[in-house]
Amino acid sequence: MMRIAAVVVTYNRKKLLIECLEALRRQTRSPDAIYIIDNASTDGTPQLLQEKGYIEVLEGGISRINNLNDGRPMKVIYVRMKENTGGAGGFHEGVRRAYNDGYDWIWLMDDDVEPEDDALEMLLKWHGRIKGKKSALVPVRYFNRSFFNLETKKFNFRNPFRHFTYDIVTEDDLKCNYFQVSGISFEGPLIKREAISSVGFPNKDFFIIGDDTDYAIRLQDYGPLYMVSDAHLIKKVVTSGEFNWKAYYYIRNIIYLDRKYGENIFVRYLRPFITLIKYIPYFFIKKPRNVKHILKAFKDGYQLRMGMTLPPGEF
Repeated sequence: MMRIAAVVVTYNRKKLLIECLEALRRQTRSPDAIYIIDNASTDGTPQLLQEKGYIEVLEGGISRINNLNDGRPMKVIYVRMKENTGGAGGFHEGVRRAYNDGYDWIWLMDDDVEPEDDALEMLLKWHGRIKGKKSALVPVRYFNRSFFNLETKKFNFRNPFRHFTYDIVTEDDLKCNYFQVSGISFEGPLIKREAISSVGFPNKDFFIIGDDTDYAIRLQDYGPLYMVSDAHLIKKVVTSGEFNWKAYYYIRNIIYLDRKYGENIFVRYLRPFITLIKYIPYFFIKKPRNVKHILKAFKDGYQLRMGMTLPPGEF
C-alpha cells in the first residue's frame, strides 16, 4: 500500500482552507495524512480548524479525522509557522515534514483549490499505467468551470526574445489520457518520494511565485512530469493584474530563473533587461511610485538575491 500525504499551505483564507480540507476528506481514495502549514495567519484560522474538528491544539500538533466516503481515519498534522514564510516557505516545510515521515507520494496544494472527489484516485490509476520513470502526476485545473491551466509543455531558456514558458497546454491536449509537461503549479501535483530524494525540497528562498517552476525544472532531472486528463481540480482565486508586492516577487523570480537556468549568455544576461523594459513603461504610466519596486525587483533578481527581500508591509 502506498502511503500518501497531502500538504496544504494557507495564509488568512480560513473559509477556503476548510473547503479544501473537506474536498480532501471526500476523496474516493483518501490520503493517509494531511499536513496543514499555516503561515502565521491572523484571521482566526486555528480557531476555525479547532471548531471544525481538524485540530485539538491551536499551537499545532497531530489529530485524526475520518474520510467522508468510507470513514477511513486520516492523520492531520497542523504546523503553525512563527512568521509568514510565503508559499515557498510553506511548501518547503510541508514537503520536508511529509518526506521525513516516510510518505511515498506527497500531494501539494494551496488553500484556494478544491480537488474533485476522484482526483487522487485518477492520478494513482494512471501512475500504474504510465510506463517508465516519473517524478510527478498533475491534475487539470478549472476556474469558473473553464479550462485554466497555464502549465507549459516546454520551457524556453534559449531564445532571449521569448518568455521562458513555451507551448502552453491547451484543451486539445486533454484528448490524450496523459501527456508530458515541463511546468507545474503547486496546485495539485502528486510528487514521488524517490524524486524528492533525488532533487531535494522546494526552494523556500523564492518566498512566493516561481518556486513551483524551479521545482519542476529540478524534478525533471529525476524523471518526467505527466498531466492526467481525468484528474480535475477547481481553482477559486485568480490574482489580479494590479502591481503589488506579489508583482515584485514575480519580476524578481523570473529574472532569477533566467539567470540560473539560461542556456546561453543572451538569456542569462540580456533577457532580464528585456523583462525590465517590458514592465517599466506600463507601470510608470499607471503608478509612477511603483518604478522603484520594479527596479529593485530587477536588481535583486539579477544579483540572485532571494528570500523575503520586500516584506508585504513595506509596499
